[in-house]
Amino acid sequence: MTKPSNATRLNATAAIAVLLCAVSAPSFAGNYAEGDPRPVASTSSVARAAVASDTQQWLKAAPTQGYTDGIAQQAAVVSANTRAAVAADTRLWMQSGLAAKQNSEAGADVAQPGYRQAAAQYMSGRVAAQAQGQLQTTVR
Repeated sequence: MTKPSNATRLNATAAIAVLLCAVSAPSFAGNYAEGDPRPVASTSSVARAAVASDTQQWLKAAPTQGYTDGIAQQAAVVSANTRAAVAADTRLWMQSGLAAKQNSEAGADVAQPGYRQAAAQYMSGRVAAQAQGQLQTTVR
């Protein structure tokens, strides 16, 4: 048996490639014939004036998205806490155990007694810190 030449193998490979392309071409076109119709534009039965009127009515009661010209925005409330006060509150939050509870797998689950105990310890620490802060401000 003789070995086929390179030209014969190349022709056979090209023929198989063309056959595979011809067989797979319909799968790239979409399957519109079997229940997947092409979209058709629908016509509206509502008059243009009625749509404009409905839109105006909706806009009167619609929630605002962003800042609009006709609506005055409230001033942003800025915290008066100092950097030291925020750092002290963060330390209190970590020391009370709330940080560990909130970052645990269960998360901030108020139904767990451990979380409620840590929250109570945090709140009592905050009350004590606020009372001490008020004493410091009145002494000065």
